[in-house]
Amino acid sequence: MADKLKIVLFEDTPASRSVILEALKQHVGQEGDAIAFEQGLVHESADDQEKMYEERLIKILRTEPYKDASLILADRDLSKTVETNFRGLSVNAVAAAAKKLSIPLCSYARGVSVEEYDWRGRWQEEHIVLHLSEGEDELGRRATLAAEGFAHIASEVPKFLNNKSLNSPAALLAAVLGKDEYADKIALYAVGDQNRLPDIPKEGRQAKDLIPRLTLLLGYWLWDSLLRYPGVFVNQIAAGSYLDINGEDFEMEKIQEIFDEGLYDGPFADIKRPQWWRGVLDDIIAHSGCNSGLEFALKKGLDNVRRSECYVDSTKRAGYYCIIAQRPVSLENSKGGLSWFPRGADLTRIGNPKFEEYGPWLGT
Repeated sequence: MADKLKIVLFEDTPASRSVILEALKQHVGQEGDAIAFEQGLVHESADDQEKMYEERLIKILRTEPYKDASLILADRDLSKTVETNFRGLSVNAVAAAAKKLSIPLCSYARGVSVEEYDWRGRWQEEHIVLHLSEGEDELGRRATLAAEGFAHIASEVPKFLNNKSLNSPAALLAAVLGKDEYADKIALYAVGDQNRLPDIPKEGRQAKDLIPRLTLLLGYWLWDSLLRYPGVFVNQIAAGSYLDINGEDFEMEKIQEIFDEGLYDGPFADIKRPQWWRGVLDDIIAHSGCNSGLEFALKKGLDNVRRSECYVDSTKRAGYYCIIAQRPVSLENSKGGLSWFPRGADLTRIGNPKFEEYGPWLGT
């Protein structure tokens, strides 16, 4: 973990800038720092000011007070930027500079629901997309969580670079997460994304920029693919559905305690949005001699635990997760295997009503 986090904020509305900046400072704490991008904080020559925004930003972000940024947080609409020499600045220019410098980037938008971003993100952009639907404080918390996660990955990657058998992103990520045995399952999430997840070179592993590039690659993949689509990991709703435990019952502390061993605590682990290792949950059930999480809970003396019900047809056992409705769903009342689902996301489905509603947007 980096000694000190530094988050650079790109926000073109002064009122929003001050509120978001204060939220960031609260969450990074006294050991961290958050600073807003302002033209007046750096001196540019006349020649520099004639260059493209991407080139200028690269140079600026290499100098104080922006140097050694842990993460950039940027408004997706920077059209109101008023600084004379940066009028017309766009998030695309910020993203291009961040990528060139291997600085993690989170962008955010207003007026879009949480639900839409939770399923429409689909890792189409080479950065993390957040939203303001839950307020500036939550935005600051999530951005800080992302910065901490990237810092954690950056601290772990060097430990495994000398192991030349780890020649794929899946093998390296499994090692970083301390779950080498899940490398093959994690690799299924790379199917269809080979262009974004190239093999790790066996030679040149000491290149100066390799660790930042690998950190970016692994971090975006983990956040936007593995932790988004239930398969290797399961979120709280998906976990209850998979274990055959009613969602409201699974929220109870006494029930979650018996599955504590499977709780994910690696990079980007979020106390407000807990995740579990699906394989560890399988092991817990298998070692108990039970056939389901519901049976295991009852065996542990937790009475009145209800089974998980499909949101489409409550007479059916769920077992899967509708990524649009964010509710438990059964196999027969949902669609899976869409082209934009990661291959390893075998618990991710779309309930038939939602598929009919959003069909033209979903593809196959």
